[in-house]
Amino acid sequence: MRNTFDEQTQGMDVTTMFPDRVKGKTFLICSLKRGDLPATTADALAHGGTRTIICTGHSQPKLQPVLDHINRKYKAVKMIFVTADPGSLASFREAAQTIKKLGVTIDGFVGFPEVMAVPWGLTVDGHESHFQRNYLCYFLMLNLLCDIMGPGSRVVLVTSSLRKEAPAPSWEDLGFQNGENYHCLDGYSQSMLAIILFIKSIVKKYSIAAFSANPGNTKTNIQTYVSMEDIKSWLQRKKEAGEDIPVLSQQAPKSLGQGSATVLRGLLDPDLEDKITML
Repeated sequence: MRNTFDEQTQGMDVTTMFPDRVKGKTFLICSLKRGDLPATTADALAHGGTRTIICTGHSQPKLQPVLDHINRKYKAVKMIFVTADPGSLASFREAAQTIKKLGVTIDGFVGFPEVMAVPWGLTVDGHESHFQRNYLCYFLMLNLLCDIMGPGSRVVLVTSSLRKEAPAPSWEDLGFQNGENYHCLDGYSQSMLAIILFIKSIVKKYSIAAFSANPGNTKTNIQTYVSMEDIKSWLQRKKEAGEDIPVLSQQAPKSLGQGSATVLRGLLDPDLEDKITML
């Protein structure tokens, strides 16, 4: 029997629908932030009765209130924090080794974008910021942790919708001519497309169900960087390049709980078994 979802569905509704997919399980949530979609997703999993939630983030002291909040509400849930900076691949390698030493099986992996439409910059590894912080770090961690992801485990990487009329991208210059040809929305878009293509390869390579999830118009912390001037200049660049001007339709706003429902459906819904999709 297929379950019914709509724009009002909350993340906690989804975890309640699939108790056997949540209870006693271990989930890894990357790029935890206070008052944001990752924290809301973790809260919904705790509500559903998961056994362990492993969270990665920049700083445990700054994120301890999130861990304490969940522990107060759901005392049976074990919260584990592992420091991991998406701007440093060495940090993600170390985090993966720390997680492996826990001796647990990962039943679900959720990765959230770290940055959106930020100014030009390179990471310590020399990669364009969006490309590493939103994609490369997860590419690395998933490849390092694939051997501790059990049968039936799933991967969900959060992304954005793509324009069907957009031309095929070129992967020949990931650094935008060392920033000379850079626009913050192009950098973000490139990382989102990389995530979607990576998701498709995961299924083929590891036989793991994997999904890219677009939570919709959910006001996450990373969206605070986007200005109207950024959008106007980006549209002008498309016009000058001879591309069709994108139609940017305004989606109805969604709460964090509604946005997490899309993520959690990809993580839990048995009707999606053996399918690859962008939710």
